[in-house]
Amino acid sequence: MAGARLVAYCKDLDRWPESWAGFPELDVPVGERILEEFQPFLLALIEKGLTKKTVKKYADYLWVLGGELIRHVNDEEKDRALPVRELILDHIDETGGPYWRQAHNEHDRDAYDSVCRRLYQFMTGAKG
Repeated sequence: MAGARLVAYCKDLDRWPESWAGFPELDVPVGERILEEFQPFLLALIEKGLTKKTVKKYADYLWVLGGELIRHVNDEEKDRALPVRELILDHIDETGGPYWRQAHNEHDRDAYDSVCRRLYQFMTGAKG
């Protein structure tokens, strides 16, 4: 079962939408849809045979991306109604993801951008 495989690699996955929420009644439903878009990517990483540690690192940066997306919809209320796939693809591309305000250092920011690029390639079928 896909859900069980994901939980084995990312135990707190089901709590992500609540962890991103500044306004739970508004943000949790958007967060749940963001998570639904992230799950096939995480499963693909697992199916490629990446180690749990590597998949968890990808998941950590996806969690950051989800938080940045929720921050965006709180700043730009009109974007809350966008289909989540469109919302994500409006913020990631072949160069990386949206600015991560709380990155600890340049290495973390670069790793985050790398994960965002890989997610973009996965979601669009782009070769990178």
